[in-house]
Amino acid sequence: MLKRLRKAHPILFCVLAEVVFLASLFVTDLVFTIALVLFRTDFASIDTYLYSTLQELVGAMVAVLFLVRTDRAGLLRRRGSGFFNGLLVGMYPLVFIGYNAFGALVLGRPENGVLQPAARICTFLVSMAMVGVAEEFIFRGVIAQTLLEHFGTSRAGVWKACLLSGVLFGAAHLTNILSSAPFGVLMQCVFAASLGTLFAAIYFRTGNLWVTVFLHGAMDISSMLIGGLYGTTTVADAVSGYDASMLLSVLLYLIPTAVLLRKKKLPEVQLYWHQYVKK
Repeated sequence: MLKRLRKAHPILFCVLAEVVFLASLFVTDLVFTIALVLFRTDFASIDTYLYSTLQELVGAMVAVLFLVRTDRAGLLRRRGSGFFNGLLVGMYPLVFIGYNAFGALVLGRPENGVLQPAARICTFLVSMAMVGVAEEFIFRGVIAQTLLEHFGTSRAGVWKACLLSGVLFGAAHLTNILSSAPFGVLMQCVFAASLGTLFAAIYFRTGNLWVTVFLHGAMDISSMLIGGLYGTTTVADAVSGYDASMLLSVLLYLIPTAVLLRKKKLPEVQLYWHQYVKK
C-alpha cells in the first residue's frame, strides 16, 4: 500500500510519513510516561536525554519501516560520493558547527559550573546523535528522496524537492508548542525549514544519507553543548529563547544551498539519482 501511495500520490505520502513519524514519538512519550507513573518513578530524577534517545530510536525504526516497505532501504548503504568527500560538500555547516561549539566552550560556560556526571553527558551526546539519525532517515531518506523522484533531477525539480522537504521539516517542529514559548517555536520552524532545505541539497549532491546524519547530529550537539555538559538549559528552554534573529537563518542556509545547486553542479545530482527518477 505504501509503495502504491508513494507512486500515485507522492506529496500525500510525504505528509503521511511525517505524521506517522511524529505520532510514533508522541505515543512513545505517552507510553513511557504512563509506565513511569505506574511505577511511581520520581520524575525529577529521570535522565531526560535517555528518555529522548528511546523516543528517537522508535522514530528511526518507523523511518526504516517506510524505507523497507517502499524498496528504498538500500539508501542506507549507498556510498554516493563517499562520507569524507560528502563532508567537503557539507563544509559550510561543518564550519558553522565548529564555530558554535568553540564559542560555547570559550564564552558560554557558566561561572563555577559543575560538569554533569559522565553517564549523563554520554546520554546527551547519544540523544542528540539519535535525533540526527531519526530525522534524517525520515526527512531526507524518505521525504526528500520521494520528492526528488517525483519532481526529477532538472534544476527546477531539485529546487522543488529541497524547498518542499525543508518546509515539511520546519512544520514538524510545531509540535514543540507543547513545551516551549510559541514565538520561539515559530522561529525554530523558520530556522529548521531553511536548514532542511540545505540538508536536502547536501544529500542530493553527495548521494550519501550518512553525511547529513552526521551533520545534523553534530549541529544539535553544538547548539545544546553547554546545557548538555552543565545541565543549565533544556531543549525546551533553548527553543523558548529563540527570537527574531533566527530569521537570519533563511539567508545563512539558503545562500549556500544556491551555491551547492548551481547549474554546473547539477550533473552530480543526476549522476547519483538518475536511475531513481521516472523518465
